Amino acid sequence: MHDAISLHVRPLRQPLRILALALLGAVLVLLSGCVGGDDEGDTLAAASMEFPAALDEGSFDVADTAEVAIEEASAAEVATEAAPLAVPTALTPAGLGREIVYRATIGVQADDVTAASSEAVAIVQGLGGIVFSQTTRTEPEPWAEIVFKVLPGDFSTALERLAGVGKLVDQSISADDVTERVVDLESRISTAETSVARLRRLLDEAVDLEDVAAIERQLLDRETTLEVLRGQLRTLRDQVDLATITLTITQSPTVLPDTGIMAQAWVSDDADDPCLGTNHFNADPDTTLYFCLEVENTGASALTDVTVRSREVRLDVGSFELVQGRFDRIEPGELLVAVLAEPVEDGRMAGRVATRGLEINLEVEAVPVDASGELLQEVSTSAWVYVDVDPDESLPGFRDSISDGAGFLRWIVGVALVAVGVLIPFLPFVAVIIALVWWRRRRRRGRKQASPPPPPPASGTASP
Repeated sequence: MHDAISLHVRPLRQPLRILALALLGAVLVLLSGCVGGDDEGDTLAAASMEFPAALDEGSFDVADTAEVAIEEASAAEVATEAAPLAVPTALTPAGLGREIVYRATIGVQADDVTAASSEAVAIVQGLGGIVFSQTTRTEPEPWAEIVFKVLPGDFSTALERLAGVGKLVDQSISADDVTERVVDLESRISTAETSVARLRRLLDEAVDLEDVAAIERQLLDRETTLEVLRGQLRTLRDQVDLATITLTITQSPTVLPDTGIMAQAWVSDDADDPCLGTNHFNADPDTTLYFCLEVENTGASALTDVTVRSREVRLDVGSFELVQGRFDRIEPGELLVAVLAEPVEDGRMAGRVATRGLEINLEVEAVPVDASGELLQEVSTSAWVYVDVDPDESLPGFRDSISDGAGFLRWIVGVALVAVGVLIPFLPFVAVIIALVWWRRRRRRGRKQASPPPPPPASGTASP
């Protein structure tokens, strides 16, 4: 009777377990939806994976297990909320059994570059790190670059503290897994050591001189390769053992007072009002052009010592005539208007041929002063105009012909002078050759005079 009951009860126990597991799964899904975090979801999923194992062991209790899962999920949520936030971009080295090289570059701005550099060095030395290299520049802009080496465990802490020596501008962090390279180097070193040991044994056993020489050459190559591999492995392990942080400190930008300057320029052949001209002007071969320059103070500080210059052509910028304002001072919102007259003769202006077009840049510089009279950083601007002079297509006159003839004569004389200049270095050789020729001819002439005259022809014999 007891056996029959057990036969009927055991088949019913498995469906009950399945139903209990389904109810527990629904509870876990609802809990994961309420928590809403990735870490909590992973915790609940891990907890749910334990229930089938409990089922197989035959000690499954729905109420107890659900209560335990809820308590674990709540504990995970509380632990997540209580955990402090880490550095957003910092990597935390972990003992994963891998060979990892950690590197980081940090750029900060500081009011005092020297003080910030000293603070950064003190921070790293306090963590047990070292200064690997340091470069400092004071002119024209203060700048410093320091390379630190720290233990991988202090990598994140060093990054966080170094970022606080100034205003963080940029930060780059990387982790390079070099485990495969280390394993490969170790394997190649082992093979090379075995090969070197084998060659040394062969060298000890060799008797023939040719064999000894050949083995020594191979042994030298294998030993060289072995040392190179060992050096690469040492370098790689040094990079793994100490993380590298490169800190760049630059001077914080100085906020200048509100200063500004703007310039415009026009060109015309109208002397009455050249400021109504254009930026691109076509002129006759013989005329006078008028350049109008307008400088406006667009800032809140007065502009002093206004200067104008042109690099493209030799304009006499000192001959600008004032129409409005002053060169020594332009108040905020005021204008300086000046006009420069420049003649065009035979298609040339200011010493340059203008028939192919001239682009002229008028550069304007001024020194701002604040309300207290202190000089500020110089400001500058520029204005462009373009002049295109039409070529002179009229027939040349008498003076033009004489001028052209004189120019051609000057060209011939110049060519002759150049030819003489080229031949002068060769004159000694020419003189030696002429002297040799003259000496040889004179020698031949002397030989002819010294030789006796030929005998007269024999007279005919007398007849008997």
